[in-house]
Amino acid sequence: MKQRLLFVLVLALAACSRPETTPQPAHDLSPEQMLDKIRAQSEVGNEVVFNALADEAILDLHADALAAEAAGNYPLAKKLLDDALMMNPSDPQVLQSRAEMAIRDQAWVQAEQYARRSFDSGAKLGSLCRRNWLTMHYARMAQGRSLPPPQLAKNLNECTLVPPARL
Repeated sequence: MKQRLLFVLVLALAACSRPETTPQPAHDLSPEQMLDKIRAQSEVGNEVVFNALADEAILDLHADALAAEAAGNYPLAKKLLDDALMMNPSDPQVLQSRAEMAIRDQAWVQAEQYARRSFDSGAKLGSLCRRNWLTMHYARMAQGRSLPPPQLAKNLNECTLVPPARL
């Protein structure tokens, strides 16, 4: 009797549960189109920019990674960025470049994580900040949970510090 009751209870719970589904992307942008938007919208012109001093070895690896990406050698670009992150796991420029490579690979969770780490370790101003937020936005959008447009606009606006007008 107890076994039947347990069996009926298990069947009832199974009937009430929802099947696990993978969220479908709520967008029609390709990863390349996302990257174009991330990179194109990051520059606003006349603004105050803060850049931390970077290690020359990391700068070299980052430059080589960007060249490898431009040449279409994405595996090499990722390896060079990962090598740079092994030297300094909190370099905001390298983290953002790695986030963009994750967008290219459609590794949405990784892209969001790298962009978040870049934002957290960066100056939270300028083009890097805007690239961080746009990367997080597109990675979330691909997972069906993008930032609401007013929130994204607010975040992007907070990244821009325009110098005072000179007379």
